[in-house]
Amino acid sequence: AMILALALSQPSSSALSSPPSGRIGPHSARRASAQCMAAGSVGVQPEPLPLGDEAPLTPAARVKRALTFWGRVVPILGAYKVVEVAADLPAPLRFAVGLSGVRIPETETESGEVYEELHEWGSQRLESTIQELKGFYVKTGQVISTRVDLFPEQYTSRLASLQDSLDPMPAAVVREVIERELLQGEPISSLFASFDDEPLGAASIAQVHGATLLDGRRVAVKVQRPNCEPKLKGDISNLKRFAKALGKALPVDYYTVFCELERALYGELDFLQEAQSALKVHASVSHTAGGKPAEPAVAVPLPVPGLASRRVLVMDFIPGTPLNKMAAVLEERGIKPGSPESELAGRRILAQLTEAFGRMMLGAGFIHGDPHPGNIFLMEGARVALIDCGQVKQISTDFRLKLAQAVLSVDEWQQTGGSPELVQRAKESMAEFGVTFVDDAPDEAAAALALLLFGDPDAPMPGGFSNAELSPDSPIKAIASFPQELVLLGRATILIKGIAKRLGVRWSLAAKWKPAAEAALECGVDGCTMPVWSSPVQPAVTPAASAARAAGRTRFAEVASSLSAAGKLLGSWAIGRSGAAARYVVPEPIRARAKKVALRVATRVARARDTA
Repeated sequence: AMILALALSQPSSSALSSPPSGRIGPHSARRASAQCMAAGSVGVQPEPLPLGDEAPLTPAARVKRALTFWGRVVPILGAYKVVEVAADLPAPLRFAVGLSGVRIPETETESGEVYEELHEWGSQRLESTIQELKGFYVKTGQVISTRVDLFPEQYTSRLASLQDSLDPMPAAVVREVIERELLQGEPISSLFASFDDEPLGAASIAQVHGATLLDGRRVAVKVQRPNCEPKLKGDISNLKRFAKALGKALPVDYYTVFCELERALYGELDFLQEAQSALKVHASVSHTAGGKPAEPAVAVPLPVPGLASRRVLVMDFIPGTPLNKMAAVLEERGIKPGSPESELAGRRILAQLTEAFGRMMLGAGFIHGDPHPGNIFLMEGARVALIDCGQVKQISTDFRLKLAQAVLSVDEWQQTGGSPELVQRAKESMAEFGVTFVDDAPDEAAAALALLLFGDPDAPMPGGFSNAELSPDSPIKAIASFPQELVLLGRATILIKGIAKRLGVRWSLAAKWKPAAEAALECGVDGCTMPVWSSPVQPAVTPAASAARAAGRTRFAEVASSLSAAGKLLGSWAIGRSGAAARYVVPEPIRARAKKVALRVATRVARARDTA
């Protein structure tokens, strides 16, 4: 379980760190020299070194961190293994285990009690270790906290605080980083009318503060931790070395996993790249798989033009609640889990995330690579926002079309119950992806893996495989190697299926993505349009259109577009006015009863639509 969590988590970037404070390395010297020459004057000062940056960790420091982590985690895994095999141990070994402090169950009732004690002890030990080491290991804990379907409640609850509740940087450090990175030493008041010293959230790489620009716009300011890069680089280096050395003993090629996640995170330490990625993600979720403009499937905060550097990013403010804190908010509002309100909101969330990732994977091919619950915000009306575009992946057209064909094959399997022809097609499809299986894997291994990624999680698996990812019979155990693109794709599918599992909703991604997959295959290799992020948001005003408008002629397309926008605006106004009038005319008991009836009806409609 711990190894899989590491595999699905997010190692750090391999970007070069800045030289230690007090020294100027060759890269910095060249940069400063170029700045002086570009300025054309002797008095220009070189760029100041980033505040508080540390030198890369020494080999000894890396080994110490690795030994600390594994020295505290291995005993947790060992304790579970001892309890698992305790009944088969000879009496002397059972006695020795008892002396070590591990309680050996004698009955089935005691077994449950022992495991509860282990869960409590292990979760406390793991949390304290991660909080002490921070760095990459925080991301390991973040992944564990989201997998309520795989890990005991003690682990997911205790580690949930790692999503956005790490110790924040001091406000003085945050302000100095902003002044150095964005304002060339000018005071922060030259840009912001107000700046909130209390962060909205603090994570392993950066923290976010609310602020108001001088023109009145409310924004979010993301500031990178000055000393995070060396630790992250050292941690991922250790894990890659560990995975390579023990490659034959591990069930999956985790070295490939860590290499892909390292590459995907290359831009997470560069906020200029993240700003560019946010624009691309927004464009991707705002176009169908066929390349046609559409209402954005989810909201994406966009960067404020001109206010970004490698370590600071100013972007749109998203008013909402992180998904990992939504349960507490619903409880405060008196909405109970399993109620019609809760189920309806959950289905809306699933629908938006499914549509968004379907468009990204099967349409633009540009994927948000870090979809954990701390990066998913819920706004009014269960509207979803996807934040933090530091990790992204551009998949090739060839891979995207193979993915579309795999989605259609899984949907066909679920409709027909499977067949030898589909088993063979799955083998060929996975081979084209670059997935290989162990020598003794059954023929159905490829089909089972495709169903695990895209199918209904409650549907039976072929070949005696289990749809539980950590089961000894999981198709994951039959994999010998796989392409790097599947790592980030798997993170998105696992997130969506995990939310559905928590809500108790049957959710087949293959069925939901079937229209997008068909559209992708119809567009083919050449595609239907140019890259969506290169398309203008509004139609460009051509010379012909300008001349026609000057001559008093209006194009029909402009009229139709204006009428459509006016109709939507009028509908929103009418709904708002009727709701306000109802509050004054209709008595409260009748309004409450009508609301309950409407919720029940809406929930039934959503269930029928999702299972259709």
